Amino acid sequence: MTSNGVNFKKPLTWFAIGFGSGLSPFIPGTVGSLLAILIFYFLIVPFLRPFAYIFILTAYVLLVVTSFFFGLYLYRKTMASEKDAKMFVWDEFVGMWIASFPLVVFESFWPWIIFSFVLFRIFDIWKPQPVSYFDKLDSPYGVMMDDVIAGLISALILTIAFLIFY
Repeated sequence: MTSNGVNFKKPLTWFAIGFGSGLSPFIPGTVGSLLAILIFYFLIVPFLRPFAYIFILTAYVLLVVTSFFFGLYLYRKTMASEKDAKMFVWDEFVGMWIASFPLVVFESFWPWIIFSFVLFRIFDIWKPQPVSYFDKLDSPYGVMMDDVIAGLISALILTIAFLIFY
């Protein structure tokens, strides 16, 4: 089965479309981000807790960096015929996991996880500079980087909020 050159029989496609979340007819980026934060909380966080703190941070950074490069590969292999496929939401996963980095550092999840999600969605949708610069690039790199930058801005604001209120 294909749609606009996207082959849904390829296993990589299911990563690219966020395990189906990118197929949402309404706000697929937000649905993808929501699934990413759920994966973060229920599948990533439990594996981080039993280890030494430095290992936790190293493992999480490696996960995010690997996911970024995997996203570049995914886009080229699954969405190459589309310029900025709305169904491609792996970039939201990576951006959301970057925005959630302070949660790992400060080892605090509720209600901060909601604030992380809201911040990321605001910057990903609003696209202030430098997010909009990368959004305008016509390449898999641009597709991934606008969410990386939105995630970094969100993580910075979340870190400042932690330092003030935590």
